[in-house]
Formats: sequence, structure tokens, C-alpha cells
Amino acid sequence: MTTTIHTAMKENGRRALRGLAVALSLIVYLAGLLYAGVRSYDLFARTIPAELLALAVIGIIALEVTALALPLAIHFWTSPGPQRMAALGFYLLDMALIVANSILDAAQNSGTVLPAFMTAYGVFAMPALPVVTMLGWALVWMLDPTSREADLTAAVRAATHEAMLSQIIEEAKAVDIADDVKAAAAQRARAIVGETLGKAKRPARPVMSYNAEGGVIPEIAEREAMPTVKRSRNGHKPGPKG
Repeated sequence: MTTTIHTAMKENGRRALRGLAVALSLIVYLAGLLYAGVRSYDLFARTIPAELLALAVIGIIALEVTALALPLAIHFWTSPGPQRMAALGFYLLDMALIVANSILDAAQNSGTVLPAFMTAYGVFAMPALPVVTMLGWALVWMLDPTSREADLTAAVRAATHEAMLSQIIEEAKAVDIADDVKAAAAQRARAIVGETLGKAKRPARPVMSYNAEGGVIPEIAEREAMPTVKRSRNGHKPGPKG
């Protein structure tokens, strides 16, 4: 489409109006968070000792920052599917809790008789609001595709290792290792008996003898026990005397 001066001015006007709308919406959103924060602070100040009020501010900040961070996370971080659905549900829950705090604070300031469920909320649910924000963010992090991919990889590795161990056990059952086990057991038993009785078999020491040229001939010890026949210098056996 050909861009003319009229269409360019019209497009620029739309961009300017869109920027103005975004800026006004941010102002309204921040003003609402500030109002809800004041209400929550006043509500916490009624139920928490003065020395612990500074810690209560941390819980209020957790609610307010969550209401500010979740829209950004939904738009820029979360992936389509379970993570985005969890983030949307968490955002609606956080806004509902902020609204409940504002209503409860206004009712207490005006002296209005509260319904039973609002009284129960102020006694049991309101002190746990910071913990609720922690659980919500933990769920969003757990559903992150990167974390899920790491978990799946770890699960596949564990399953592969278990399958390998099972296969090793089956192979060990199929291989005949009885002879090797018996031989190793017998060798170990001989070593233990020898160490206990102090009569371990010692290897035979070689006996050195010499040949006609003066060289050394190694012979094993058992050959010493063999009978030898003396010969004369001419190589004949000596005859009987007389």
C-alpha cells in the first residue's frame, strides 16, 4: 500500500493515542496499587503488634509487587500452556486478595458487622498472604519450560541407569562364574590358613651348579633330592673295590 502524507499522519496519530492510553493505564494501575497498599497497611496495623509492623510491610510489598510483576511476566516471560494459565490464575487470586483486604479494612473502620466468611478471612487467611505469593511464584517457576526440560532429562537419565543395572543383573545370572568363585575362595582360604598357622608355602629357591666351561646352570631345588652317580674323569662309572 502506498504511504501518503495523510496515511502517515493518521498512523502517527494512532501511535500517539496508543502511547497516551498506555501511560494513563499505568498511572491508574499504580494509583490502584497505592490505594490497596494503604488499605492493607492499615489492616495489618490493627492485627499485628507495633514492634512487628515493619515486617508486615514486607508482606504488603509482596502482594503489591506481585500485582505489578505478573502482567509483565504473562506478556514477556510465560509460555503458552500450563505456565501461562497458572500465571493468569495467580494474578486473579492476587487481585482478589488485594480487593478483600481493602473491603475488610473499610468495614472495620466503619464499624460494619462483617459476614462470617470475611471474619474468617481476616483471622485465618490474611496472616498467610505473603506465603500465598511465595507458593504462586514457585508454581510459575516450576512450570517454566526450561525447568521442565531439565526435569525430563534427569528422569530419562535415571530410567536409563536403572535399566542398565537390571541388564547387568540378568547377564550376571546367565554367565557361569561358579568355577571362578570356587578358585578365588580356595586361594583365599589357603592364604588365611597359612597366615594363621605361620606355615605358608614358600617358593623353592634355585640351586646353582656349574658346567664344564664354568658357566652357571640354574636348577630347581627338587633336583637336589634326585640320586646322583659319581663318574670318573674319563666318564666311566667307578667299579667295585678289590
